[in-house]
Amino acid sequence: MALDEQEQQLLKELYGFLEDKPLDPASPYYEPIYKRTEGEDPVAKLRTRIELAGVESLQLFSGFRGTGKTTELYRLRNDLKQKGYLVLYSDALNYISPSEEVDIVTMLMSVAGAFGEELQKTHGPDIIGESFWERFVNYLTKTTIEMPEIAAKAEVGTPSIAKELVGDIKAGVDVKLALKTAPSFRQKLESFLANRLYELKAQVNAFVEEGVKRLRKKNGNQDLQIVFLFDQFEQVRGSRTNEQAVIQSVERLFRDHIQTLRLPFVHVIYTVPPWLQFVLPGAFSIETLPCVRLWKNDSGRSHYPEGCSSFCDAIVKRLGKGNFKRVFGVDPGGDGDPADRLIRMSGGHFRDLLRLFRETIVLILTWRPSLPAKPEVIERAIANIRSEFLPIAVDDAKWLDKIAKQRDTALPDSKPESIGRLSRFLDTHLVLYLTNGKDWYDLHPLIREEVSALAKIPANEKG
Repeated sequence: MALDEQEQQLLKELYGFLEDKPLDPASPYYEPIYKRTEGEDPVAKLRTRIELAGVESLQLFSGFRGTGKTTELYRLRNDLKQKGYLVLYSDALNYISPSEEVDIVTMLMSVAGAFGEELQKTHGPDIIGESFWERFVNYLTKTTIEMPEIAAKAEVGTPSIAKELVGDIKAGVDVKLALKTAPSFRQKLESFLANRLYELKAQVNAFVEEGVKRLRKKNGNQDLQIVFLFDQFEQVRGSRTNEQAVIQSVERLFRDHIQTLRLPFVHVIYTVPPWLQFVLPGAFSIETLPCVRLWKNDSGRSHYPEGCSSFCDAIVKRLGKGNFKRVFGVDPGGDGDPADRLIRMSGGHFRDLLRLFRETIVLILTWRPSLPAKPEVIERAIANIRSEFLPIAVDDAKWLDKIAKQRDTALPDSKPESIGRLSRFLDTHLVLYLTNGKDWYDLHPLIREEVSALAKIPANEKG
């Protein structure tokens, strides 16, 4: 039976309810899946470390794309606000290019600039005397005037880097924008500040301390605790042409300067690329958000009902119980529930869960226009999403097959090329990170059969 107009409108609305975007925990769609599973709650651990740290701390948080990292940071923000903390949130990609190398100068300036701008957004433009960008320009101008070696070079017609920078700024260069989009300007900054990092750090510390002092005064609380969330930095990974160089730059940043990235009287959390734990094992602690476990780490990958139940509840919150039954013909979690297959094939990856259910709705509207969804619609939706993971190169399949058998990364070395390749596996969800008290890795269920078949192809038959 064809869909009537009311059913078509319902499906269009449900498709919108399944949109993949970060959620505030106050949203009716939010399901606290990391509170329900038997594993450790990463957000609770971040919050507890802040509470135990005193007046300042630094933590690293990570999560693979689509696992809900930003949504969980929103939960952390809400939890801390309820406990009396003042929480500032900033998107790192407003300040840093995800496709370029990053150094400590760029990072420090971006963090300080973001901190100041969030203060102004939340507490008005007068909360700080001047923006960090204005303060830095004043510092740069003053340095140019006061440094004898700069004046000497200028007299013989050789402009110093500092004078070039000041000239750029006087010509109208926006420091914040240039830091992200103008490599030549950024290189001048890096060159000028390479031997003056302590001066830049002093400028950043003074700016942050002044902001904290003004915040506490405005709030009438000299013991006010401040948290700064610097999100999305994990997306800095370069392009195909410079990926290895970018990976090395991020590694250097946290290997050599992690203590420099602390902010005085502030609890700061940086989101970092998940692969950082592979190149710097044991160097520091990274709290990483796993996929939701839908199967056990045994030879047969036996069903893990608690994880599947949490995903089912998340979908029901989006669709509503009555609408769920109209679309799938049974109550959620009931016997023969066809949606259970979609849940299991998501691999515990929340973005893929939404993709599978959205594709099902599209197919009902365009291919098999009737309710409840027919079994072939479910299978076609799975096949269509699977096709987005393909093709898989034979060499990749052989590595992926090792991961499936060992339930580990099977990383051959920590060279940037290998890290970049593994990072792509994880970013594209071919490989999933899971935990049950012990970290482990496995293949996405959508590609297991394809990988197994490809891995059996002899090396001389790859072409």
